[in-house]
Amino acid sequence: MKKVVLMLVMIFFFVAGNVSASEFFETGKEVEVKDQATKMFIYESLQTWMTHDISDFYHKKYKAESIQWGGPKPEKIRIWIKEVKPTPGNKTTYTHVIRVFLPYENVIVNDKKEIKSADTFIYAVNAGLLSLCPESGKSEKEIKLIKTFHKVHP
Repeated sequence: MKKVVLMLVMIFFFVAGNVSASEFFETGKEVEVKDQATKMFIYESLQTWMTHDISDFYHKKYKAESIQWGGPKPEKIRIWIKEVKPTPGNKTTYTHVIRVFLPYENVIVNDKKEIKSADTFIYAVNAGLLSLCPESGKSEKEIKLIKTFHKVHP
């Protein structure tokens, strides 16, 4: 079942591509989510997509055959959210932009190379559909990756 879900998510990302900035405009101020329960709900809701994006990124960047990482400590995860509206004439249904910062203490590449890194993922999200599982078939309306940032720490 997990393989089917992962394959569906991978197909979605290859077909759908990234959201262009012209699909919506920002209407709200970016706010950091401080409440731990809310932060973890958002993090867990995005987990399927982030796992795919992290794995795909590390495999490409480091030409890796295997990647291992322990999730970042919950208290170190940072999440910001901003409200957006579709541009006139555009039919996208994204309601928010969510930026997730994930600091990893230890990422192991090809079972030998250890790196300490931090990754930031920025997603366009329809917050009304965020709690649906990826198997709902509505994932193309739920979330799209806009941009990623990667930094290796000494």
